[in-house]
Amino acid sequence: MFYFEKDYIMRMIRELTQMLSVMLFGRKLGEGEELVAFMEEGGEKNDYLRRMIDEGQVNAAEEKLFDLLETSGWAEKEKAALAISFYDYLNSKSDAFLENAEFPREEIARGLEDAMEALNVSIPDYLQI
Repeated sequence: MFYFEKDYIMRMIRELTQMLSVMLFGRKLGEGEELVAFMEEGGEKNDYLRRMIDEGQVNAAEEKLFDLLETSGWAEKEKAALAISFYDYLNSKSDAFLENAEFPREEIARGLEDAMEALNVSIPDYLQI
């Protein structure tokens, strides 16, 4: 895939996370800001999922995210904020990092769309990547 194609996908994912945060929370994410601290199963705020990503365990982190979305007792908005923050953070990683983690950038878009679908948040067709 050409660089401009990857850059385009990266920008589209960022626009999607921005639009979702406006739709659900009434505001855009600032640069490097997340809607919610990454959380552990116990509801304790920490950087558990972020650490997994940073360690290159991206697939395991995504599985953990979906497990939390399905099993946690958090409010739907908290779950949506977690998913948006997760994929926005993952999208900020370099192509080389994602390649080493065997997680193509296109998978970030699919994962975000799947997470929103699991939370019954519909993404308008014109925003889908």
